[in-house]
Amino acid sequence: MKKITTIILVSGLLFGSGCDKFMDIVPDNVAELEQAFSSRAMAERFLFTCYSWIPRGNDLSTNAALLAGDEFWLNSTTNFGQGGWPNWYIAMGAQNTHSPLLNYWDGNNGGMALWRGIRECNIFLENIHNVQEMNETEKNRWAAEVSFLKAYFHYYLLRMYGPIPIVDENIPVFEDPDNVHYERQPVDDVFAYIVSTIDEALPALMEDVMIPVEETGRVTQIVAKAMKAEILVTAASPLFNGNTDYASYHNAAGQPLFNSTFSMEKWELAANACLEAIEVAHAAGKALYRWTPPSNMLTPPQQSTINQMSIRQAVTERQNNPESIWVNNRSSAFQSQQGSAFMPRSVDPDRIANNATGGYMAPTLNIVEKFYSKNGVPIEEDYTYDYANRFELREVPLGDSPYQYNLMPGYTTVGLHFDREDRFYGSLSFDGGRYFMSNHNDDLLAWSTNSRPGGNTAATNSPTNYSGTGYTPKKLVSYFNAIGQQQGAFTPYAYPFVMMRLGNLYLLYAEALNEVYGPSDEVFYYLDAIRERSGLRGIQESWSDYSIYPDKPNTKEGLREIIRRERTIELAFESHRFWDVRRWKTAQTEWNTPIFGWDILQTTPQTYYRRVVMYSRSFTLRDYFWPISINELRRNDKLLQAPLW
Repeated sequence: MKKITTIILVSGLLFGSGCDKFMDIVPDNVAELEQAFSSRAMAERFLFTCYSWIPRGNDLSTNAALLAGDEFWLNSTTNFGQGGWPNWYIAMGAQNTHSPLLNYWDGNNGGMALWRGIRECNIFLENIHNVQEMNETEKNRWAAEVSFLKAYFHYYLLRMYGPIPIVDENIPVFEDPDNVHYERQPVDDVFAYIVSTIDEALPALMEDVMIPVEETGRVTQIVAKAMKAEILVTAASPLFNGNTDYASYHNAAGQPLFNSTFSMEKWELAANACLEAIEVAHAAGKALYRWTPPSNMLTPPQQSTINQMSIRQAVTERQNNPESIWVNNRSSAFQSQQGSAFMPRSVDPDRIANNATGGYMAPTLNIVEKFYSKNGVPIEEDYTYDYANRFELREVPLGDSPYQYNLMPGYTTVGLHFDREDRFYGSLSFDGGRYFMSNHNDDLLAWSTNSRPGGNTAATNSPTNYSGTGYTPKKLVSYFNAIGQQQGAFTPYAYPFVMMRLGNLYLLYAEALNEVYGPSDEVFYYLDAIRERSGLRGIQESWSDYSIYPDKPNTKEGLREIIRRERTIELAFESHRFWDVRRWKTAQTEWNTPIFGWDILQTTPQTYYRRVVMYSRSFTLRDYFWPISINELRRNDKLLQAPLW
């Protein structure tokens, strides 16, 4: 395999501060490499610098997967400009070649310079064995961690830019300039390089973290195998497997950069990698998170509350979370995320004057409709669900009713909010809903959310920090957060960005298995495990009893559609759907529809629940990949622009 390289630039290393030994300590500015590797302590700082290049998922304005897709929308271009929110403007068609948004190639417009991160990984690998104070086992382990990171950074760039150069080694400073002009390599070669680099690193990695307080977030064998599984599923997916749309896209050497021939072997490799990752995770005690009610609850909570809390805590619980596989501790959700962005304004009716919460990261009505009915099938397929009248008004019954724990008794809301699955109520907050937190010792005492003007969570309570659609992502709010009496008082239960959890791995395995073998007991086993945690019956039973397409799970094509819907629901708001829709190559269908929300400034139910177009989107074939800046193309005449740009 051809290895493409780039020049060493011994530039200033990143600075950081904080109390977390692993993620927050980064090196001082280092003038010479000898000093950077003069001791174990200095080498460890360089190691942490390599980790610091992991893109920060909880950086709301630079994570493409949050706002460049269809899960979230912001309320106004006046309140949220392009300079501060480049990911949202990508969703609105502002990507360009002159000054690309979220430019992870050059490191500007909200993007990190990941090529520099790769370069620093190479510097580390070239020098770690020169450190005198370390034994060979520790040197090899650190080198394996950085090798994995280098592979992961290539993967991150590959998802964005498609065929990319392979930068496995750094070129000496005085190399002939003609050798510095690197070019794109075929997608299959890049995937092969990424996977082989991970495989070579695996034996030297620790099996699992040994000191969680210090090592959570470090790369282990469990992490590496899980991410290898995701990478191989991506390689097997339609965007990269048998994609004929870019058959004429060749590099300067005349190599086709996309293999237009479909390969079932890619799905087989992906399925095997997923199973191996699951088995290793299980052996280490990983399991789906299940919420245990605290002892201070006056009455046992409803099973629906337990189901909803299980999906919330699978994402927001930072301690003793058996589902968590890999997290980024340098990207935690604090007040600016959980309070200002995710939690609705004045959700606590006794603290309406407190402006610490806002909820401006607004789930779209498009995503709201993706969640199942209470019967575990799509609402448009459930023959017992009044889909045609889902936008009609309904009043929640007073007194004891099946709805009192999820909806406000006596309140008029929209039919869409009735009779939905527990992941719907655990993931979303909305007008007429309920909001359970740790200060509630009875789930019947959960806060009520009145989002119409005059209500406690109304958009009119804040000039900028409010939901533009009428929804907020309850799933991303820890139920341990506390809203204080004083203005602005908010104590967040910070949690790290989850990059991989076991539920995701189950769904990846089910997807790969179905592509290879079609419907099978093993596919249904892993899908049904996810559903059972949320109170749903198995797929075959649910479709047989409630769907207008009862045989849908019995074909590969039908089950593929179900698996994709399951991923959208189970992993909603976790930064996966954006990449899933692209690798499935369905964006031209799913993202060429308007973004919808409610008419949130209206006072009556009849006017508030008018569906309004937030934006009319357009997604074309070229939008699957990021463009490279014109300036970079001028510097390197061997580098091709992205297809159709």
